[in-house]
Amino acid sequence: MAEASAWLLTLGPQVRAAVGEREMVHLVQLPTVFDIPDAPRYCRQVLLWQEGIVPILDLAAWLSGRYAVLAPALVGIFAYQAADVIAYGALPLTGVPTRRRVNDEQACALPEQPPGWACIAFSCFKDGDSEVPILDLRRLFSGTLHDIDPLAEIS
Repeated sequence: MAEASAWLLTLGPQVRAAVGEREMVHLVQLPTVFDIPDAPRYCRQVLLWQEGIVPILDLAAWLSGRYAVLAPALVGIFAYQAADVIAYGALPLTGVPTRRRVNDEQACALPEQPPGWACIAFSCFKDGDSEVPILDLRRLFSGTLHDIDPLAEIS
């Protein structure tokens, strides 16, 4: 039975997801953020980190069709492979991530609601009574979310 470590993220009320153990690289409390004019409603700010500009994508806002929380109290910085480089993105968190050991027996279907999970998650596992999608960070931060309605039924 295969087993791996993951970070369990709380992204909003009733919104949890996970990333691989090595994908979360830093936490920033009370980050200094900068507004981006005319940006999508779910990705309206950036922060400076390691001499780079990192977009803050509010996944809970994208999934619900709402506007991003401005000035989040806590953000996670995540690394992912983009073409030939390692790129970074940030997600606002409503709590400190916790580490979980996940095995094949916990695999389950993605939650049906909201339907947007199918666009941004590799797979899913059971954690207690809830399903936890495993995020595809490359897809999440690729810029393609702008063209996807997360509230539409995915066929």
